[in-house]
Amino acid sequence: MKNILVVDDDLTFVAMIRGVLDPAHYTVSSAGNGVDALEEVKKSKPDLILLDIKMPKMDGIEFLKEMNEKYGGIEIPVLVTSNNSSLEKISEGMSLGIRGYFVKSNESLQGITEMIDSVFKK
Repeated sequence: MKNILVVDDDLTFVAMIRGVLDPAHYTVSSAGNGVDALEEVKKSKPDLILLDIKMPKMDGIEFLKEMNEKYGGIEIPVLVTSNNSSLEKISEGMSLGIRGYFVKSNESLQGITEMIDSVFKK
């Protein structure tokens, strides 16, 4: 069973994602900010990370930088799920190795699930 780490401070979004991924036979862990997510990466060794950009303590971009610095040898696919559609943030995330970017308000849960499935099929 694949383990997915959801890094997002929106508890409603985390619950909705968990609600569609649990029945799809994924194990879901979560963190509400980048600081906690770094610890969760170490603890749960996720197979994929769903990452928000705007969060308290440490945002998604800083989390990616720290994760790459601390765990540079780990190749964890990262999909950004955010309401921030800034081209600058998307570009910066792409340079840090994200595999995809969803604007939460424009994407269905089914679409996010399909993208996760496609990452694991590659």
